[in-house]
Amino acid sequence: LFTNSCWDISQGSTNKILTGHKGLDTHFGGGISLGQITELIGNSGSGKTQLCLKLCLNVQIPKSVGGLEGSALFIDTRQDFHPERLLGLAKELEKRYKDKAPDFKASRMLERVHHVRCPNAAQLMSSVLSCHRHLQDHPDIKLIVIDSLAFSLRMLEYGAQRFELLLELHESMRRLQSQHSIAWVVTNVLTHRCSRNGRRFHVVPALGELHSHLINERIWFSQGWQCYLGKSWKACRLIN
Repeated sequence: LFTNSCWDISQGSTNKILTGHKGLDTHFGGGISLGQITELIGNSGSGKTQLCLKLCLNVQIPKSVGGLEGSALFIDTRQDFHPERLLGLAKELEKRYKDKAPDFKASRMLERVHHVRCPNAAQLMSSVLSCHRHLQDHPDIKLIVIDSLAFSLRMLEYGAQRFELLLELHESMRRLQSQHSIAWVVTNVLTHRCSRNGRRFHVVPALGELHSHLINERIWFSQGWQCYLGKSWKACRLIN
């Protein structure tokens, strides 16, 4: 019945995706874990999408050099996906591994990043629901990115509708995680919320407190390209 020790599990095949950020990779023990939902949060231009693109490439690092040798699905709600930007990052990664993995080429990396445009919340929900079929057709997918989770939901007029759809999305993501070995990475934005006494506003993550409890990790990005970890800004800490 009890056949595996913690040592056996630790020595098994890798289940991490390198971020390329030394501090984050050290904290996470080798990168972002499969089987978890990781949120990247920050203002526009703080580096969230850049890290999403890097993860789509790093998930493809060959097993011969300690990678997952998987592929990625990029769900684009902001319609701001630029293949040229991805190609530039892929060429940098190719150079880094040219001696250890000479067949790891930038052109092939782009072929292994699947892209879906979702300009509204209905299409986002449809895409997430169809991921099960997509994963059956492409079992090597180890990473699904939603950039941005907040963008489509905040376009909905009624708060109750946003809340209901958000719960459905989380339920679908969890169900896929229980059936497939994948990591979810979603991006979110900061918004202003009025204090209880109504006298001042403070900056908080969009999508509410329940969403904060449903994600596993939250990485905050500052305009100075610094990263912080924690569910709330008051409790988070700087990662060097």
